[in-house]
Amino acid sequence: MTSVRATIPRGVRSVAIGIAALALVAGGCRTPSESAAGSQTSASRRSHSGGGIHGVRCLFDQKPWLNADAAGDPDPEGLRYRVFLDTGSGKGVLRDGTFYVEMYDVRRGPSGAIERTLSSDWRYPTSELGTVSAKILGKGYMLQLRWAKKDTAGHEIEVITSFIDRDGNTTRSATKRLRVPKYSP
Repeated sequence: MTSVRATIPRGVRSVAIGIAALALVAGGCRTPSESAAGSQTSASRRSHSGGGIHGVRCLFDQKPWLNADAAGDPDPEGLRYRVFLDTGSGKGVLRDGTFYVEMYDVRRGPSGAIERTLSSDWRYPTSELGTVSAKILGKGYMLQLRWAKKDTAGHEIEVITSFIDRDGNTTRSATKRLRVPKYSP
């Protein structure tokens, strides 16, 4: 008696395993509430989740800082990063809408507890932004935020980027915490 394993050539078996794994990953995970609403098609879920945008992916360089100070001090007065809108296809896409970015100062209060304070916010229509293209990540946008004279050098900040589509659906990025460098004495 021969086993099934012995009758399937090794290369075919590897390809079959790879296809099965890809199908599991592409299917994604569902929360219990999504499983209960299993009759809802994926197309109708996409139309209700931020205009087809499943996620906002922000990609920060190792040194994302901008020096926009006319006085010429070396401390940063801005931040630059790339944003990719994820539709679930694995590649970033360009869409009409507006980016809303919030920047919070993160400091310890007098009691020692961490306090977050909104220090700046920006709104940029996608039509006013430069675009980027990456072979693996797809198409995206370049955001350059300038905060002028703020006391952020040497402190931590949190940046939250949201995309608002033409229908008013909002999709948020993960919160990014950064320490702004302080170069001047």
